[in-house]
Amino acid sequence: MHRAGSSYLVQHDGEALLFDCGPGSVRRLLRKGVAVTSVSHLFLTHLHYDHCVDYGYLVLNRWDQGSGGIPELQVIAPAPAARMTDLLFGKDGVYGPDLAGRTMHPGSHFIYEMRGGVLPRKRPSPEVIQVSHGGVVVRESWNVQVAEVVHCQPYLTCLAYRLNTADASIVFGGDTAPASSLTELSTGADVLLHMCHMINGLVDDPRITGCCSGHLDAARTARDAGVKTLILVHITEQLEQPGVRERILHEAAEVFDGQIIFGEDLMDVPLGQIEPVKIR
Repeated sequence: MHRAGSSYLVQHDGEALLFDCGPGSVRRLLRKGVAVTSVSHLFLTHLHYDHCVDYGYLVLNRWDQGSGGIPELQVIAPAPAARMTDLLFGKDGVYGPDLAGRTMHPGSHFIYEMRGGVLPRKRPSPEVIQVSHGGVVVRESWNVQVAEVVHCQPYLTCLAYRLNTADASIVFGGDTAPASSLTELSTGADVLLHMCHMINGLVDDPRITGCCSGHLDAARTARDAGVKTLILVHITEQLEQPGVRERILHEAAEVFDGQIIFGEDLMDVPLGQIEPVKIR
């Protein structure tokens, strides 16, 4: 597949907010020209690796390049994100030897000072806020509402987030089967990013339909919530076959009459109505 893992960036009021951090997402940020040091908050919908495996890379790269001049990364996620963070970056964590070398070796001290750092060098210590259904994270120019969705319980807590600003509201549905909690969270939103893992009707095994969504599930949620724009994400190989994309968009549009976007890596998504480019 040519796609990286799940990850969505919102730049607002001088901040860069990242929702999920799947495999390849840090490289995608760099490809997009976004410095990892600009990311202030990371929201994780759940702890499946395709949504969080670049967490370590993001933290280490951001900390290394920041050279002591930026605040710690704010991480909002379900439990056990705090334990995972300690297991990664704690004294006896996975990256313990790496961090010991980067904070104690003379060569590392030289590089750190050349980047503007002042010794002694502190280890990275992401500030983790564990959230659950009904939670709200409030900052000066935005807030995020939290709802639990249906995916891999009881093994993983799976969440959706609604980002509200003075300009727009965006819902990141995470991975989920059709869920009333997501419909309620999305009510009246400007944009809904919804899992589109399969083509509805081709598979009816409850083991998958009970934890994942297809194109018509996404369309129904967008319709029932009254959102303005639906973005189909979490695209699989099944949906990449010639003609299948067109079928999906056509059938989804028969259910939901708003704007529908087929998600692509590195795509910039406008918050308003997309107007056709005039031919000159």
